[in-house]
Amino acid sequence: MRRFRGEILIAAALFLLLVLYSLPSLALQPVEEFVAGARRRNPDALEARANVSQQEAQATSTLGRVLPGVSARGSYTRNQYSSEIDVAAPGQPPQIVTVVPKDQWDGSATLHVPLIDLAGFRRVGAARTNAEAAAHQLDATQLVVEGQVVQDYYQLVANLALVAAAQTALDVSREGLRLAQARYQAGTAATLEVDRARADVEQQFQQLAAAQLQVALGGRALESSSGVNPDVSTVVPLGDDLHPEAELAAFEGALPGLPAVAAASASTRAAEKQAEAQRLALAPAIAGTFTERGTSAPGFSTHDWSYQAALTATWTFDLSSIADIRAQDAAADGARARELRARLAAGDAIHREWNTVVAGIARSRSARAGREAAAHASQQARERYRAGTATQLDLLQAQRDAFSAEVSRIQADADLVNARAQLRLSTGRSLLADDGRKGTP
Repeated sequence: MRRFRGEILIAAALFLLLVLYSLPSLALQPVEEFVAGARRRNPDALEARANVSQQEAQATSTLGRVLPGVSARGSYTRNQYSSEIDVAAPGQPPQIVTVVPKDQWDGSATLHVPLIDLAGFRRVGAARTNAEAAAHQLDATQLVVEGQVVQDYYQLVANLALVAAAQTALDVSREGLRLAQARYQAGTAATLEVDRARADVEQQFQQLAAAQLQVALGGRALESSSGVNPDVSTVVPLGDDLHPEAELAAFEGALPGLPAVAAASASTRAAEKQAEAQRLALAPAIAGTFTERGTSAPGFSTHDWSYQAALTATWTFDLSSIADIRAQDAAADGARARELRARLAAGDAIHREWNTVVAGIARSRSARAGREAAAHASQQARERYRAGTATQLDLLQAQRDAFSAEVSRIQADADLVNARAQLRLSTGRSLLADDGRKGTP
């Protein structure tokens, strides 16, 4: 009988140690390491960076079309027969002119100088603005990538904490099984209690397997989004001090400067410049050319080298000109609509994340209180079960409630920490920015 009571005391102490202890989550590398890895290796960030380079190159190409340019041409001709004539007057010495030589060399260089090209000059401005929009879009994409990485990171932290909680619950269930077996051997419990305890162990084992699956899937998702292999070899705590955020207006003040809004605004300006350039295409374009030509067969000119200077004016008009203007105007209207959508989406994101933090604080505070209450109830149920004033069903239910409360607390804390980070990202503050709260949600 003393041995039986000793086992009960040991089981109770183990339960208090494992259930009432605030479980830390198995930790990963700092979140900044995953964010930095995503900036270097995430496909969306790489694509946005390539798009910036492409737009900058296109802007340079557009500028080159309105700047002076040089072209050169050279050729060698081998003729089967040569052709020569004597152009000397009768009685004068022969003056042979080679019309077609057997071997002929020709070369020319032309300098092309656009003088008046209003549409071309305006397109240069549009191309530069497109490059500016691409740069802002890169910043916006990096923030979106950071948001996804942060969400995957803290969800993985929560999943790891759930594995620890499930393992603890499994250990408690196994200790309960040993307690039920001891009571059965002492003749104070029926076989039914042993079967219930064994069934509870198997249920907790299934919950542990499900939590481990979520860790495997979450770890792969984080590695895919960041390019960094998660390391779970060390331990760090998961929690939040539940401090309130600043007023919503303080975050909404950053709306005009957000990269997504700036990118949409630049795209609108570029579309407006393209529409203006299409109208200016109705004006004639004037260009000057200067060509220097050299040949080994000057013919009747008798000069091996000669130049040619010209001014050309080009003007075209047809039905497509009017249609192109209407198309560019419609494109500009579409860009304005997308800019408005971007502003509304950015404002909605700030409003959503701020209210998510407010709700998360309340939820986390409630989850912590519920965890403490459930743990206390589980302790009381175990003491009453030991004293014989509570049934095994009461004990099992109390243990399950304590596990569910711990799971709710873990998820609530992880969601709150993630919400704080998402709020800062929604206002354009990268977790890698050098501010007083770098990387701290």
